Amino acid sequence: MERPHGKCLDASEIVGVSDRGSRLVIYLRDRQIITAKLEKACSPRDFYLGFYVERSDDGKLCVDRDRLMSRAGARCRISKFNRLVTSNRDR
Repeated sequence: MERPHGKCLDASEIVGVSDRGSRLVIYLRDRQIITAKLEKACSPRDFYLGFYVERSDDGKLCVDRDRLMSRAGARCRISKFNRLVTSNRDR
């Protein structure tokens, strides 16, 4: 189940990434799992091996602001973050 997440993530908290069909799955140090919807022309498969992001002044990765760069050369923005939850108590 997915619930809305804020517009930004602390980039230093990202420890892993994978793809889940139409979304990129981002694993954080605190065990949260965040899904990222990419802009329309982008495929999450291009980013499952990892990505780079140009460091912003605030150290965050934000929706509609920062551009991800895959190791394969793709460049995409995130259009939305959601948090994966397992039960009602995680809301």
